[in-house]
Amino acid sequence: MVKARMNEKFHKVLYIILSLLVAVVFWLYVDEQQGNKTTQLFTDIPIEFIGEEDTLPNRGLMLSGGQDATLDVTISGPRSVISGLRRGDVRAQVNLSNINAVGSYPQEYNLVYPDNVNRSDITLESASRTYITVQVSTLYSRAIPVSVNVAAAPADENYMYMGGESLTYEPSVITLSGLVEDVDKVESCRVTVDLTDATSTVSQEFAYELLDADGNVVDSDKLRVSDRRIMVTVPVFMTKEIPLTVQFKESAGSRLKNVTWNLEHESITVAGDPISLESINEIPLGEVDLSSYIADTELDLQIKLPAGCINLTGDIDHTTLHLSYHGLTTRSFAVTNISATGRSQGQNFDKITATVNVQLRGPAEDLSQVTADDIRIVVDVSEITANGTYYEPGKVLVDGYSEVGAVGGCTVAFKITS
Repeated sequence: MVKARMNEKFHKVLYIILSLLVAVVFWLYVDEQQGNKTTQLFTDIPIEFIGEEDTLPNRGLMLSGGQDATLDVTISGPRSVISGLRRGDVRAQVNLSNINAVGSYPQEYNLVYPDNVNRSDITLESASRTYITVQVSTLYSRAIPVSVNVAAAPADENYMYMGGESLTYEPSVITLSGLVEDVDKVESCRVTVDLTDATSTVSQEFAYELLDADGNVVDSDKLRVSDRRIMVTVPVFMTKEIPLTVQFKESAGSRLKNVTWNLEHESITVAGDPISLESINEIPLGEVDLSSYIADTELDLQIKLPAGCINLTGDIDHTTLHLSYHGLTTRSFAVTNISATGRSQGQNFDKITATVNVQLRGPAEDLSQVTADDIRIVVDVSEITANGTYYEPGKVLVDGYSEVGAVGGCTVAFKITS
């Protein structure tokens, strides 16, 4: 019995719900079929001016009044359409393409609705104005120079701002257009760059300020500009003190342990691109053959800067290497033992030079025991393939004395035959 009563109540509730749904659907159908309408007020609708940015400027004209006009409208239509509209869905447009001269013009406007709204369903009931009156004036244009102001250099002392011709920007002038009284207030266009945190070259677009003759900022709201931003490249270099280095070629009688040396300039400070400069820890001045010099000497060495770097030390592109030999003595010998190495099969070597005077250097104890029989000169002929007479360098060898060697070179004449 209880179960039967519960089923009966459930069916009654379900019947009521279905009845309400049917009633609502029927009401919506009748409302739509009978064309029930509603009205709605839209206030402060901004005006869109078609041709303001292209048509008028192409004719040397500009819109100088009426831009701030707004519109209040009351529209009606099907409730399902009107209730779905928001303020931004109703727009007003004025077409300026029929204006060809300076003057004041009352212009009709068109109301524009979203694409999914059928315009024929909507009726304009009332509007706050019938026309939009616009003022059209002559468009005046003038070129304004651009300047870049570096407001702050890098805070890190290991970096520096490279000014002068290294700083570039594009464009170098901008064109302002508007009323003559507004344009002529502007004297320059200034870009400000802050390099406080910069650790590499800055290359990007920057906004700018328009300045009057006294350096005051001019409001640009009423002006048309050819460019909104300026592309600026501001070089920021790393600074680095780099040691100057010399590579020494040693040989018997010319050991580095027997040489005292120093450079007039041991290092220079340079500036360059951080990417390349970070990995440079020395500037090589070249190789010096210690056996080429008999006595103390001074050599002028060129300083070749790394690519793209500048020298901050000053007008220094050379340095002097001072060489001083110690703990060694020298002796002269006439050497007659001259031979060849590197001969090909069937190739004959006949010396023309019979005697070569050579200077030997080494510790006094060793050098005192050397005789002419311990010295020989060897000429490498491995690169010579044709018969003939040649005058080529020879290598001086001292047998049995590893710390004694020749100072300077020697050259011998010889003949090659097959």
